[in-house]
Amino acid sequence: MAKVEIRCPVCTKWDNIEISDNATKDAKKGLIVMDISAGMICEHSFIAYVDKNLTVRDCLITDFKIESLEDSNTNKTQDDILAGAEPVKYDLIKLNIPESVMANIFRGTFLGKKIILISDNLFLANHVINFFKFTLKDFFEINIVAMSMEDFKQNKKKFTDYLVLKKRKIIQDKDKILDSVKLGREKSIAQKFLKEYDSVSGLIILKNEIRKAFEYSKTLVEYLRDPEKIKVSTSKNLIDTISDTHNERITIDYLTFLIDI
Repeated sequence: MAKVEIRCPVCTKWDNIEISDNATKDAKKGLIVMDISAGMICEHSFIAYVDKNLTVRDCLITDFKIESLEDSNTNKTQDDILAGAEPVKYDLIKLNIPESVMANIFRGTFLGKKIILISDNLFLANHVINFFKFTLKDFFEINIVAMSMEDFKQNKKKFTDYLVLKKRKIIQDKDKILDSVKLGREKSIAQKFLKEYDSVSGLIILKNEIRKAFEYSKTLVEYLRDPEKIKVSTSKNLIDTISDTHNERITIDYLTFLIDI
């Protein structure tokens, strides 16, 4: 039996939690998913992701269905993740899509923008599009196409409402949504994916981050449907609503991000 130091993402209390030998063997397939129930470390329950070296990669407080490799649907979940990772060639994405570009595409999609990727390499562009479709399809509407600069210029009038990107260069951003100062959260999401050496681990963590943003923003939408609540709402009210619903105290920056999307 090995032991892993697990720290609660809410109160930061920690303890060494035992992990079975079988689980460490299975870690070669991806991440070990540890379900930390209330009372094991503190009053909070959460999910801890541990890699094959018994290093904690992420901890999530969540009340929604989490991506896991060890639940009753283990094989299906892993097969689905692998099916998504393989066609888009994970290494190709990491080598060719820098953090800033990934953050721009996330930002555009979160805000409901249609996106054009300018590229003469349609092989790479299609892999990039498939990657974003795979990671975002369950939560956000996706409208991304690839074309050459020549095709874009010839049909520019058709794409006045599109966000147009060419690698790191922003060709068209009519609504000025790609302000680098406001992209902190999207960059953080991109970093969590790009720093992972294992494709399955990276995709699981990425999809859970996107799922979290979607669920939290949905909670705010439902809360603000009441006109009376809108009148008296403050940042503290909204943060308290997220905390009461999802058992996580978010920052003002993250609240701003949620309101935007």
